[in-house]
Formats: sequence, structure tokens, C-alpha cells
Amino acid sequence: MKQVVINADDFGYSLAVNRGVIKAYKDGMVSSTTLMANMPGCLEAIKLANENKDLGVGCHLNITTGKPMTDAKTLVDENGEFYHLAGYKEHRSEMDPEEIYHEWCVQVDFLLSKGVKLTHLDSHHHVHSFSENLTLTQRISDKYQLPVRNCYGIENQVKLSYQRGIVGFDDLMNYAHIRSLDKSYHADQEQCLTEIQAVLDRLQDNQITEFMVHPAFVDETLYFNSSFNVPRIKEVTILCDSAFKKKLQENQVEVIPYPKS
Repeated sequence: MKQVVINADDFGYSLAVNRGVIKAYKDGMVSSTTLMANMPGCLEAIKLANENKDLGVGCHLNITTGKPMTDAKTLVDENGEFYHLAGYKEHRSEMDPEEIYHEWCVQVDFLLSKGVKLTHLDSHHHVHSFSENLTLTQRISDKYQLPVRNCYGIENQVKLSYQRGIVGFDDLMNYAHIRSLDKSYHADQEQCLTEIQAVLDRLQDNQITEFMVHPAFVDETLYFNSSFNVPRIKEVTILCDSAFKKKLQENQVEVIPYPKS
């Protein structure tokens, strides 16, 4: 049997993102999500998490979207907002690593203070996996004794002591037909499921793999702040489609929440 955690990123980004994540959990195959503490939909997402106790919730560490929760001088632009990813890459050599670490800790502490029982950590745009942040990633994992998304094989570069059996990582939906807006999902279902089958073919027996997804509906917050917006609606549809569930069953894939300690 192959086991996967299907994790919806960006919970808390906006109210419409929250709706998409919860629908993909209640009516679909999402088993886990990661919450952005500094974004406009955070408080509603916390309420929704408390109402859906079986949904695993981690912290989506963020230094590339929105405003910081700390007085971070080196992480922000002239408007006091985090640099978006391209700006982060341009300015990262000027950033104070201790400001990043402090910001991440405040984000985690905020969610914990609101009663969120965190299962794991990952990050917006995978910045926790960037070479300049790997030491910080190990520090925050050790501090909170939480597993970290193992994208780009970071466990081979730093010691992560709390992975709870999560070995693999893959992007379930970042493929041409799924992302295309030329056709609806149902008009292109066969090709979309073929792309998903290729991902399932990479799974290893007796191994837990995390699949990243981004289900969401679209509001102004998402549309005007993220270049990845409208295609997220198709992910909601796919994750709630009975044919997708059948595809997992045919491949003997069990969907599980993030393992607890």
C-alpha cells in the first residue's frame, strides 16, 4: 500500500482560498493544509480548522507575501510588505537571517496561541528549502519538534529529526492540462487524470509521500496578489471528483493525515 498526505497550501490567504480548501477537504480528498498566519483570511481559517478537527493543520511559513508580524526591517520593501518571490531573490543577500527566524517563530506562536494543534511546517514558495535558509529550517523544526516539508531533498542537507515517516514530496497538480484555462476540467478530464497518473506512478510502496495542492476559489485578495489564481478553481473540482478518488483506489493509494508524534 502506498500512503499519501494531500496538503492544501495557502489556507488563510483569503476568504475564497479558505472556502476552496474546506470544500476540497469535506467533499474531496484533501487530508491536510498549511495556514498562513499573516494573511487576511487567517482568523477565519483558524475558526474553520477548529470546526473540522480531523483536518491536519500546519504552518505555512511566509516571508514572500503580505505584511510581517514582526518589525522586520530587512525583509520588506518601501511599503512595509514582504518582497514577492522575485524581489526576495534579488534582496536575500541583504536580509538578516535572525529576522527571518524571528518572523517564522512569531507566525508559529500566533497559531499555537489560537489553539491550532500544528502538525507540520512548510513555506510559501518553498523558501524554507533555499540554501540560505536551511539552518533556520532546522532550528525551527527542532524548536517546535515538528516535521518539515521535504521538498528538494532538504533532509539530505540538514538534520531533520521529526519527520514522522514522511519521505517523499511531489506536486500533484502543476501540469499543462490541469493548469490550462482553455478547457474546463470536465471537458479535459481524461488528459488531466493522465497527468495525475504519471505522478502516482512515481510513488514508492511502503512510503509516505506528501502531495502539494492549491485548491481555492478566487476573490480580489487572491486575484490581485498572486499570479497563480484562477487555475486553482480546477484543483477544487479535481480533488472533489469521484473519478480522481477512483484513480487513487485503482493505484492502491491510501490518503492519510499528517502522522502525529
